[in-house]
Amino acid sequence: TFADMFESTHDYCRALPLAITGGGMKDGKYDILLFETRENYIKAGGPPSSSGVFMSRGSSSVVMVPLTSLGVRKVGSGYMRDRDKSDGTLIHELTHQLTPGVYYGVGARGWFSEGLAEYTTATPYRNGRFKVKNNFDDIEEYATAYGKKGTRGRALGEDIKAPALRDYILMSYENFAGGSANFNYGFGLMVTTYFLHLDGEEDAARMKEFLKELRRIGRRGDTTKALEKLLDGRTWKELEGDISRAWGRKGIDITFGESKEAAY
Repeated sequence: TFADMFESTHDYCRALPLAITGGGMKDGKYDILLFETRENYIKAGGPPSSSGVFMSRGSSSVVMVPLTSLGVRKVGSGYMRDRDKSDGTLIHELTHQLTPGVYYGVGARGWFSEGLAEYTTATPYRNGRFKVKNNFDDIEEYATAYGKKGTRGRALGEDIKAPALRDYILMSYENFAGGSANFNYGFGLMVTTYFLHLDGEEDAARMKEFLKELRRIGRRGDTTKALEKLLDGRTWKELEGDISRAWGRKGIDITFGESKEAAY
């Protein structure tokens, strides 16, 4: 079951028109560790409060997930799996593993790196297949509520108060994954989905140019020009307006706060 999930997530990420061609390998394979118990997961370096983790290790990388996060429990000498439990944790972390390192640079790490992983997680998956066609409703349900089965989701609601967009996009990852992590992950999904499905001609053109520029400058380069690809001549305020109007047509009200920067 999980082997099918690994291969399906790999194929799905590679099929997205976003050049998802990352993922350091170990001996020609992706390193994915599943732990029988949460205690062993934590002993191996898994964050105690997490349900799974992706960690980069030089030229390779590893995904670690305790089986309890996937609805698996030991029964006698075997195992049972609750198929109603979400597979999202594993799909989320596998997407991180496949994401190119340059997409984790300043200006992308956080809203996009997590938004992309949330995007694949929110796409319905069953028996080795992702239901990509008409997945927008599922993504919206995941971001604003608890998902269509009520077992997952960020539950941001339909009246969202967001920080200023520039501040949010340039937020340090420490703050992104801090006390407001649930909001930040969910809103990252909404911003990412806007650029993939709702921006401009709804062809993800600006997102593709943004990612192309990230690849050109490298992970530690100045991302100013990459962000200019997303703005495409718009001010941050104008882009906020475009995002609010686009989601407003879907019944979601987004209000952005004031930026901490004087020039906005």
